[in-house]
Amino acid sequence: MGVRYRSSLCISLALLLLFLLICVPSAAVIAEVTNGTLLESRNEGELIQYTMEVSGIPKQTRIIEMTTDLMPVPGTSLWQPEVSGFMVSGGDAALNDHKIELTEDGEFPDAINVTVSGRVPVLTSVEIVDGVVVTKRITQTTGYVYYRIQALDENRDILGSGTTETFSVKIPDDEQFTARLNAVTDPDLRALIDDLYSRGLRDEANDLLEYAEAPKESTLPVTMAILVSVVLLVGGFGAGMVFGQMRAKNMQEFQKEYKGD
Repeated sequence: MGVRYRSSLCISLALLLLFLLICVPSAAVIAEVTNGTLLESRNEGELIQYTMEVSGIPKQTRIIEMTTDLMPVPGTSLWQPEVSGFMVSGGDAALNDHKIELTEDGEFPDAINVTVSGRVPVLTSVEIVDGVVVTKRITQTTGYVYYRIQALDENRDILGSGTTETFSVKIPDDEQFTARLNAVTDPDLRALIDDLYSRGLRDEANDLLEYAEAPKESTLPVTMAILVSVVLLVGGFGAGMVFGQMRAKNMQEFQKEYKGD
């Protein structure tokens, strides 16, 4: 009786293992970059193009979902699938969306090639506040996605674990400014310049930084530095109604062209 029970249990376990081997999809979708280099950090607005081969696609896959944080560039599609036999949800117009879905009535091939052409997000923008040019910046600089790929079944359930590649965004002007600011020996003056810069008053901060960098016979007293900054701010709010609007308009037009709007 015990032998029969153990034999029955072994058969049941074997059948369960066989069922799992047949029904459970592969562990992960794989994306291998075949053309281009995906660096850990990129300058804002930088143009990027790379080609990847997507493999390890489970047999049950009916939808391949792909996402990127790169921005589309005029004149070229953000996504460029290089294989036929499947459809893109939303048609060609969807090829500039941050997320696209490739669908297949039958089975996807063992591997598909996709080229991605886009621009790194621009984190800085320019606005006019009471006639003063104010530079604003998105605080998030990490966790941006080159690609995120997931395989879905006919019920839109995720198959396997998918794959993701991320990057961070650098702002060269900020890095250069920080390096110059750290060289200022007067801690109070350095803090004052940093405060102006962090508030988006970049031109005023740069003017004061240039003064701090200029060779002098005697050091500017901190109280005088504060007075200078106040004068710069007042001057900005006054004369900026004319010159600030002109400068901001030019900067906004450049930024609009830079972003490809």
